[in-house]
Amino acid sequence: MPRQLFATTGYTVGAKEYTELEGVPVTAADATALPSGPCTGIYVTALGNVAGTLASGGTFVLTGLVAGQIVKINASIIAATSTTATGIFALYPAGNL
Repeated sequence: MPRQLFATTGYTVGAKEYTELEGVPVTAADATALPSGPCTGIYVTALGNVAGTLASGGTFVLTGLVAGQIVKINASIIAATSTTATGIFALYPAGNL
């Protein structure tokens, strides 16, 4: 699946504010790092939970995400275990991939 462009307002990463994010489709896997490196957020196309590992090494479980929701999170792995949401995209500032 090709990368997709997501328009957003007020999405700040560090000192920069981005109005567009690139989404890379994610296949959840417990021990596989995201191929483009830690993301700055995730997008889901179908409701559910998303679990994974933060770039800092901690773990997370986001529960009750709804379709079309963008969550700011610096994740390095999207785990298959405890992830029930589908259509997950790892988001990066547009043009940085």
